[in-house]
Amino acid sequence: MKKLFILAAVLLAPALYAYDEYTCCSYEETPRYGLQTNTTRVEFYAGVALPEDDWSENGQTLQIGDTGFTAGLAFVRNILPWLTLGLDGNYAGFSTGDDLTLSTGDTVNYRSGVGTALITGRAYLFPKAMTRLYATAGLGAGYMYAKEKNEAADSSETYDSTDFAWMLGAGLEFDIDETVVFGAEGRYNWVGLRSDMKNRFGKDDFGYWTFMLKLGVKF
Repeated sequence: MKKLFILAAVLLAPALYAYDEYTCCSYEETPRYGLQTNTTRVEFYAGVALPEDDWSENGQTLQIGDTGFTAGLAFVRNILPWLTLGLDGNYAGFSTGDDLTLSTGDTVNYRSGVGTALITGRAYLFPKAMTRLYATAGLGAGYMYAKEKNEAADSSETYDSTDFAWMLGAGLEFDIDETVVFGAEGRYNWVGLRSDMKNRFGKDDFGYWTFMLKLGVKF
């Protein structure tokens, strides 16, 4: 009988080991939704860009640009589950504005764009949930250009500027699975103007809105 118990123990040992491995790994492989400390994400953005307002020149409305598109890339690191720091690069390209008649009688129009490179931060509500709300802000540098096209002379001239930039925004995101995040974000963006841009248009800054969808991958 004693030998029979020993034989049964030997035969059952592999089965018990396999069960233990299965329960262990199954537990560890339970999906981990939400945000955790010391995790990283790469995010891709795309959406629309809207200039804040029109300018004026000699009593006429000057459209430096009209509704356009925006696209960007962000690198985000969770310092705490509810707090992130990161780097953000974004470009907004505006479509051609309405024609403007200059004092010389020439008719011109403008196409413009803004590129920004920012250090950003986010504060989350419900960081452990699959669906989360957050506020975001960023500081850095911005480059803006405006291409002035003279229709009659069939010529163009480009004015540009590099200066301080910032943004404020809010977003909503949710986990598609353990690693993929989808969301939407709206921002108010501001960039200072100097050199050619300031001299040509007599303005110190330019503001615009961006509304974007995003897709992110967690590591």
